[in-house]
Amino acid sequence: MKLSCLRPLAALLLTLGLAACGGKASYDVSGTISNLNNNGLVLANGGENLPVDAGQTSFTFKKRIDYGTDYNITVQTQPAHMTCGIAGGSGSAGHYINISAAVSCSQNSYTVGGTISGLTVDGLVLINGNTTTTVAKDAKTFVMAFPVADGTTYNVSVSTQPKGLLCVVQPGTGAGTMGSANITTVQIACTAAAAT
Repeated sequence: MKLSCLRPLAALLLTLGLAACGGKASYDVSGTISNLNNNGLVLANGGENLPVDAGQTSFTFKKRIDYGTDYNITVQTQPAHMTCGIAGGSGSAGHYINISAAVSCSQNSYTVGGTISGLTVDGLVLINGNTTTTVAKDAKTFVMAFPVADGTTYNVSVSTQPKGLLCVVQPGTGAGTMGSANITTVQIACTAAAAT
């Protein structure tokens, strides 16, 4: 018999055994947590809230639930600068011996972009970290290809100049630390390159 078939059977036998002794099976509502780097996460189940500290790798609600009781673990409050999701967070107690949801968190990310002037030919390639973005001629705005995680640094520069032009990131606009919004203030100015 497959293990997946044995789990409900084992839960049923446990419940019947407890019922024969006059008791009722009850279950912890618990699970695992991954990548929780910031404080502020609050989980909820059936009117009970559970604050979770940064760095925790597991959780268990204080209230146990009886056999046959539905559970629905949700994110009541997201942690600062992060978004958490839940897998296996709802069901009915007793279907499996253990209730074990999986909470997975990731740092929020935002785009980096801005404005361009004087780009009259193709060939401009911008770089931020290991990410390059090609910008078409006549573009007035740009957005780098990949977003940047909240709290990390960005530094946009010119990787490849377009033929016949010199494009420069304006001082004070191309670098900084990501906040909780898209960056739209990088300024790039292109002018005719000096003849050589």
